[in-house]
Amino acid sequence: MTGCIRNYEPVIKSISADPNPVSLGGIVNLSCNATDDDDSSINKNETLSYEWFSAIGEVTVGETSNLATWTAPMEPGLYSISCSVSDESYGLDIATIEITVE
Repeated sequence: MTGCIRNYEPVIKSISADPNPVSLGGIVNLSCNATDDDDSSINKNETLSYEWFSAIGEVTVGETSNLATWTAPMEPGLYSISCSVSDESYGLDIATIEITVE
């Protein structure tokens, strides 16, 4: 088959939260780093898009979308924050990190 273009999905290499644990109502710096192995194809210039999700607390996306901050709730517990990374060819990867609020 000639003319077929293979899209490699992005791969999240790391997701981090600092500090973790965090105090009630504290601010956590989030970082998500991904790569896309499309370097050998026509898709090599694809842009990766990052989205952050949290059911509780507030996520604010940073100057670059792979960075964000999360405002912890005023209730102690274990909370999950997810980051999804997609490319222009609909490739997708999702990672989740747990943060302890004390």
